[in-house]
Amino acid sequence: MLTKAQGSVLLKLARKAVEEALKHKTVNVPVAVRKQKAFSQQPGVFVTILRTGELRGSMGYPEQTYPLIDAVVRAARDAAFNDPRFKAVKKSELRHLRIRIDALSKFKAAAVKSIKPGRHGIYVEYGVFKGLQLPEDARKFKWTAREMVENALRKAGLAPEMWKDKNVRIYTFTTKAFEEKRQP
Repeated sequence: MLTKAQGSVLLKLARKAVEEALKHKTVNVPVAVRKQKAFSQQPGVFVTILRTGELRGSMGYPEQTYPLIDAVVRAARDAAFNDPRFKAVKKSELRHLRIRIDALSKFKAAAVKSIKPGRHGIYVEYGVFKGLQLPEDARKFKWTAREMVENALRKAGLAPEMWKDKNVRIYTFTTKAFEEKRQP
């Protein structure tokens, strides 16, 4: 799993990706960073942007889609500019924003009763419908395992009571989270 120092590198890169995007540029990842084995792995990843502790944007790649370094850059830009729940981040906001990165473990099939809220994240699938809840969500809202699954189903565009449907696939995962302590 990632070290604290590697998490710090990822946080700086995520912030730089947002700053550069505001200038209509892309971030240049140093070759030495790109060559690090930890950053070439393909875990799922989410980048969350907070403003004064409140959600300002969150996007990610739950499945192993891109090398970690590329996924963080893409997810940071998407969280800042493409989360449909929010307007795009403005340059004037940068100093008020904090970034959190969650690197996801591999998914494991699970039953609702085996979910440990706050420790596990939830990923649900029903055909083309997919929804995810990070462990942080359960901690923040004090959700039970069933409430986590119901909220993941809502995010997928499904009825919350579908958790009983035998065709709904439920997976758990854990995260390694890194968060800026204060605005740089």
